Amino acid sequence: MKRYDLHERPPLPGTGRVEDYTTAFLWSFGALVFIALFTIWAAFGFPLALAAGYLADIGMRRFIGPDDTA
Repeated sequence: MKRYDLHERPPLPGTGRVEDYTTAFLWSFGALVFIALFTIWAAFGFPLALAAGYLADIGMRRFIGPDDTA
């Protein structure tokens, strides 16, 4: 089998493009956030999980900004 240098080899055979894993990442990240909030709820109670979710929402709104919302 021929060995390629990292910069010579195309990412996909015949296309020269890479696969889009955005949807898979977002689903995985959503599941991870759910598990994290459930763990906080189980360990410390619902008010702390609610506060963690609220603080994450505030942080995301500041990071995204008002112009980037759909």
